[in-house]
Amino acid sequence: MMGKAPTENSKGVRLPNLPQVRDIENEEFENMLSGKQTAQQALDNAVKRGNAAIKQANGQ
Repeated sequence: MMGKAPTENSKGVRLPNLPQVRDIENEEFENMLSGKQTAQQALDNAVKRGNAAIKQANGQ
């Protein structure tokens, strides 16, 4: 999907490791709802972990 330029039918979100990033967001959100962390902590953790998953997908 990321190997060639997008067409009119394939434009949109192109995020490597999207399923993993979505799981990370869900985990952090659940931790916030259960009181294990604040909303700001959940957002900060989601950004940090999500960026790491994207870098891993890009081979960095």
